[in-house]
Amino acid sequence: MVRELREALDDHQFEVLYQPQVSLKSSVITGYEALLRWRHPLRGLIEPQDFMRSAELSGLIIPIGLQALDLICAQIAGWDDALNIAVNFSPRQLSTKNAAREILDTLRRSDTPHDKFIVEVTELGVVGRGAAATLHTLHDEGIRIALDDFGAGFASFAALSELPIDILKVDQTLTWALSESNHPRERAFIVMESIAEIAKKLGMESIAEGIETADQADAVVRAGYNTGQGYYFGKPLPTDAHITAM
Repeated sequence: MVRELREALDDHQFEVLYQPQVSLKSSVITGYEALLRWRHPLRGLIEPQDFMRSAELSGLIIPIGLQALDLICAQIAGWDDALNIAVNFSPRQLSTKNAAREILDTLRRSDTPHDKFIVEVTELGVVGRGAAATLHTLHDEGIRIALDDFGAGFASFAALSELPIDILKVDQTLTWALSESNHPRERAFIVMESIAEIAKKLGMESIAEGIETADQADAVVRAGYNTGQGYYFGKPLPTDAHITAM
């Protein structure tokens, strides 16, 4: 797969889809999350979970990430400045010595406002001083940091106390549990409510991921969330579809 990934990088086979993030009170789209896909010439569209490990182990995730960032910045150049754009970054990419400078240089070349741009990292991925230093540098430049998949691992609270987190994205498995028909449904609601309260006390925004039904949307509102993301509001789509919708 490493050879194919090198070819994909050279041939610009990677593309980006965008999934809306919505205000749960007004139903207005507040921004989008950029999601990387690989358009393989024979196998079609490949999801990140099927190639990301190989990209990480080979080190190709670094040039792939930079190429994706260039593409994202070019695609969103004409979007409304009121819309946020959240971009996922590999822990390996964030740990490189020049990561912060490379990201900031790309934003500068494309005139992408720092306050429009959000760096997303997973709680299990933010390890080591290199990644942490990169996040602090970016945060000092006015870029917001989102901690993704919160509640899926064990490093969550350490990350909240040590990293400059602005946005807490709650893992979709907790949202899905809200629609279970048995006792865990009540426990899931209490956990979701507690996370929203912690985020509020720390001055963070909280986003509920994985919303697929109206009942789930109603439940996360009652749990204290203002922003949601999931198939209920829209699937990841190419940028042209969102530009048409706007």
